[in-house]
Amino acid sequence: MKYRIGVDCGGTFTDLVQMDENGRVKVVKTSSTPQDPSIAIEDAISKSGIDLHDVTFFSHGSTVGINTVIQNKGAKTAIVTTKGFRDVIELRRGQRVIDKPNDMYNLQMDIPQDYVGGYDPLVQRPYRFEIPERIDYKGQVITPLDEKAIYQVAEKIKAKEVETVAVCYYFSFVNPQHEQRTKEILEELLPDVCISVSSEILPIIREYERLSTTVINAYIMPIMRVYLANLHKKLIGFGYDKDFYIMQSGGGIMSSSQASARPVYTIDSGPAGGVTAAAELGDKLGFRNVISFDMGGTTAKVCVIRDGSPEVTTNYWVDGKYFIGAPVMEMVEIGAGGGSMAWLDPAGAVHVGPQSAGADPGPVCYKRGGVNPTVTDADLVLGYINADYFLGGEMTVDLEASRNTVREKIAEKLGIEVADAALGIYNMINANMLAAMRIVTVQKGYDPRDFSLMVSGGTAAVHAVRMAQELHIPRVICPLAPGTFSAYGLITADARYDACKSYVSITSQADPDLMQKIFAELNEEGIGKIMELGFQKDEIEVHYKIDMRYAGQAHEVVVDVLPEMLDKGIDQSTISDLEEHFHEQHNELFGHSSAGASVEFITQTVIVTGPTDKGEMSEIKVGTENSDQAFKALRSVYWEEFKEFRDSKTYDRYLLKANNVIAGPAIIEQMDTTIVIPPNQKATVDRYGNIIIDITA
Repeated sequence: MKYRIGVDCGGTFTDLVQMDENGRVKVVKTSSTPQDPSIAIEDAISKSGIDLHDVTFFSHGSTVGINTVIQNKGAKTAIVTTKGFRDVIELRRGQRVIDKPNDMYNLQMDIPQDYVGGYDPLVQRPYRFEIPERIDYKGQVITPLDEKAIYQVAEKIKAKEVETVAVCYYFSFVNPQHEQRTKEILEELLPDVCISVSSEILPIIREYERLSTTVINAYIMPIMRVYLANLHKKLIGFGYDKDFYIMQSGGGIMSSSQASARPVYTIDSGPAGGVTAAAELGDKLGFRNVISFDMGGTTAKVCVIRDGSPEVTTNYWVDGKYFIGAPVMEMVEIGAGGGSMAWLDPAGAVHVGPQSAGADPGPVCYKRGGVNPTVTDADLVLGYINADYFLGGEMTVDLEASRNTVREKIAEKLGIEVADAALGIYNMINANMLAAMRIVTVQKGYDPRDFSLMVSGGTAAVHAVRMAQELHIPRVICPLAPGTFSAYGLITADARYDACKSYVSITSQADPDLMQKIFAELNEEGIGKIMELGFQKDEIEVHYKIDMRYAGQAHEVVVDVLPEMLDKGIDQSTISDLEEHFHEQHNELFGHSSAGASVEFITQTVIVTGPTDKGEMSEIKVGTENSDQAFKALRSVYWEEFKEFRDSKTYDRYLLKANNVIAGPAIIEQMDTTIVIPPNQKATVDRYGNIIIDITA
């Protein structure tokens, strides 16, 4: 039997999913090891008992890149740029607001002095070097590249013991020859230093955005290369000697060798697996509009999936400070998870998160040294989680320790009962996550009533129904293994390669032949990269897009370019069609359009995908509405509707059959999560074992 494996390293748990040739799935959870995530991967593989000689596909979701940036623990980095542009990385967009880069109208913020608590550039000024050279907007050389200056800069870089260099010249996205020559010289003189050039990482307009993305790629490259190399060695030790895959932040997987060259494309790869899985499962079940809701031990992530496709952005800020223009799932991520700690401020107000107990020491109930009550402790106190069945009984937790910490840290100080304090923690973390959910729906013009809520992560199913009630979302979908759903997405994701290049022109002055040539070059690049992974050309799918805007606007709208437009060759009629599509899409997004206004082309993009074998969903045994065969016991659970604890039915999910119906109040237990069904709600098991909870008012 041959297997496919996906491993997702989260902040608290590391999840492994293995799928055999018949689509049967086995899951494993183990504690994460933040100091070296590969240790937890090794533990999960050992725990699974699988022989990696039998594994044909290994995919991994990692938070190494984003954690490196947030914690400012990247490699010592230097910038080589055009003379006069040394400080672009620090000037950014010229906005005064540091911690909220999109809040340009906030007049109450001052630039922090000495970067205290504010924006600290990843590359300090002594490590930023200028080279005399200049290419204009047409790609013509104005000032030849000063190669002697590059040799001098290389000596300075060597003396400063720099580990990695970001090269970004003005207008290199039009003509990359100066960047490429600089790379050749630096690689010759500094063979042990990693080199990232903007024309290979993100060849687009906007100097800061291109530079910042290239700098982050350089900043995390040495760390990612060491991490991926160490992981590869461990996999070889287990018997897996093939290249493995990494989930990209924008969806789709790439080989580990490609990830070593473009690690910025994996900056937030772990959560992307859950969104990918939600899109695929929603499509199979006939729910193409889905809100992906992932809540684990440390963070909660929400992302909108419309018509089967996740929302993707190329305007992403890490920690609100560092810009990335590479594709990233348009998620809102907040510090809300099972490990989020409840605390009182000096005025006596209760807060939950964003501080987290993480995997170590973890919630107080873990008995590993945690002292502050967490969401998991509150859930235990309320009876939502079974202390005797945590991780399927594999992990022992202390319910009394949870009660004591909620009592001492919250209830006694507020003069309320322990249950009321625990319920307050539960409702407050829900409110935090609802605010995030409104950002990706209501604030973008989407009606939550048009979506289904798909849960993933070990904690989401405890909170999901209450949140759906608040937003009037009609249903909650609980996959077979929500706690390991992101890992499942890793083994069902398609291979993907994004190639882009800016071509800026008013549509009436655009050169159709040049646009056709750019698409052809990007197409060739992308198909070549996907074929390197073993895909045949006839099975590869290609999607073409172009960013457009009204002349004078600061932001673009992404317009699909139909393949037939390129097949017949871009001409004036094609440009007219694209203008029309742009007006229509602008109207759909913003409620208005200006048909007579000038329109600009900005960036052409080609997305190439190689479809992977996703397997077929296995059907489970069919039963009736009666679910008594899965009944476990009565457990005392606190329900807000009754304002008291009541004995409530609990069920073993693994004994449920298709067509079974469970009426709330009830609890469904499984190894990787707990599903809470409040009073007046009803859950139905579909033929694949997914639990669909229809929400009533």
